Amino acid sequence: MNCSEKKYQITAISDALTDIIAQVNDDLLEKLGLPKGNSIALNEENLKKLSEIVNSCKTRISPGGSPTNTIYGASNLGMRCAFIGCVGSDDFGYDYINNLRENDIDTYVSIKQGNSGLCYTLISPDGQRTFGLDFGVAKQLYPYEILHSLVKDSEFLHFSAYEFRGDNPINIATRHAAEIARRSGTKISFDLADSLVVGSSREKIEELFAEPIDILFANEDEAKAMCGGENYKMMLDYAKLVVVKLGSKGSLAINSEGTTRVSSYKVEDVKDTNGAGDNFQAGFFYGLHKGLDLETCLKIGNFLAANIIRRIGAQSQVKISGIEFII
Repeated sequence: MNCSEKKYQITAISDALTDIIAQVNDDLLEKLGLPKGNSIALNEENLKKLSEIVNSCKTRISPGGSPTNTIYGASNLGMRCAFIGCVGSDDFGYDYINNLRENDIDTYVSIKQGNSGLCYTLISPDGQRTFGLDFGVAKQLYPYEILHSLVKDSEFLHFSAYEFRGDNPINIATRHAAEIARRSGTKISFDLADSLVVGSSREKIEELFAEPIDILFANEDEAKAMCGGENYKMMLDYAKLVVVKLGSKGSLAINSEGTTRVSSYKVEDVKDTNGAGDNFQAGFFYGLHKGLDLETCLKIGNFLAANIIRRIGAQSQVKISGIEFII
């Protein structure tokens, strides 16, 4: 089956985490023991404190998880996307499914007894985001719940290092899906996601890279954590195409033919950096799907990243047709 004949352009596996978004000051992060800019699983003590704080201030709620944000953005660009994950039998879980379906994303979701996963997304005054995680049943996705036909009928299977965090069923299920993808000619895309996760889950990540994947996404900190410095070409041992997101310095793509680099769009009013990398990836995927050159793929990614950080939340509700003609 040719990629052009496949039903989905991207199928994502993701921790199904509902984002509870609140604007906080840096002192609060310090009191909670949450390292700014990273994602940390909450213990009982700081979860209780955080719940009380969040309940006392204005919040926004939306379906989250890094790969979820990426396919949300890709769907807005007109790509056909599907989601694999696990939610609880509560309002958060059913709202998560319904929100994705309303955004034209097909859902292949396991519903388990228990609480859905929550991600307390804390936005600092400088726009930096910090995540406090209460996973609930989000990690309880098992290999037998991966539909072989779905993976085979997708141009890309996309997931992140977040799914490799800890020793959980979703670790094995994700690797199982990757094996199906390799056997069926579905391309594999992987996002390093978080520099702390790269450190804690490096062995599992390197197992995935035992056979090179198709695309490896990373931001600057994650890339440095993976290759021990700024020699990003080292990551070509892991993937045929390496894409590094450099924030205000733009982005670059590296393959066997060389390096393509593109400057960022200037943003004066940064409100929330959450989802910048995920939306960049959505734009990059769109460019690849349209057969555009790497420079244009990077430009589209930079454009979407620049626009999402001007608002609170990791997802835009705006549908865009033919974005390559307006950047």
